[in-house]
Amino acid sequence: MDRPLNKLLKPIWAVFRDALPSKWHVIIDHLRIHGKVPNLGHPRTFNEWTAWRKLYDRDPRMPPLVDKIVAKELMAARFGSEFIIPTLATFERETEVDFAALPYPCAVKANHASGMNLFLMERPKDEDTVRTQLRRFLGYRHHDVSEEWAYSEVHPRLLVEPFIYGGEHGLVDYKFHTFSGRVLAIQVDVDRYTNHRRCFYDPSWNLIPFELLYPQADYEIEPPLKLREMLGYAEQIGEDFSYVRVDLYEAEGKVKFGEATFYHGAGLEIFVPREYDEILGTEWGLGAAAEKHFLST
Repeated sequence: MDRPLNKLLKPIWAVFRDALPSKWHVIIDHLRIHGKVPNLGHPRTFNEWTAWRKLYDRDPRMPPLVDKIVAKELMAARFGSEFIIPTLATFERETEVDFAALPYPCAVKANHASGMNLFLMERPKDEDTVRTQLRRFLGYRHHDVSEEWAYSEVHPRLLVEPFIYGGEHGLVDYKFHTFSGRVLAIQVDVDRYTNHRRCFYDPSWNLIPFELLYPQADYEIEPPLKLREMLGYAEQIGEDFSYVRVDLYEAEGKVKFGEATFYHGAGLEIFVPREYDEILGTEWGLGAAAEKHFLST
């Protein structure tokens, strides 16, 4: 669908989506972005498989891994406490947050959604405004907006982590797209808060020639020093799933777990060229058959 038209229709669509049955919500969302109805009976593309998972995959192992608080506990138990960024505090409500007691700089995040992060470099001067923002975080229902089932099973909370500094291009995100325990693509996001760029590399750090939502960086990105170690973690975390994206950081010479997601981009990001949507979808399909989670629709 034409991007200007999509931008115009987006607020109108937001008004009606909550009244729709989940299946129609997913179908119309896919049509709105990709210009076609998803094949839910026999998915072929990565984005079709994401749409299928939203509606039909109810693997009980997924909700704990998308809960940012619980996932870190699981990862620490499995790989050791140094593998995670410490959780300094958790809160059920924004009124519980004691700004005088927080260690600055820090990050305050919602555990049940994507992108709900607040970075505090010092104690806020207007604490009421910050509390209002945190209340919005807790009130946001990610699964209602995106139909990503696993998040509907997560009880909303706030968590506090130490702020992690990045380098020249900010804190680099390494996102390992993992299919049945095999990493096919490493997504690298740089300059996220200035001039967001995104590149994809294979496990040998060869650039893969496609773009997804953001343009490629116009400079060379060096592989992380701990690339082999990162690949090992991603493969172990992803070995039981047809697809999962494992997000890792390299901080102070150590690998740190970020989060895991089973619905990259909600299935609403356009591959350029589109053939890579099918290439990754084929890999997902092979794993789904092995998982025996593919249901007749």
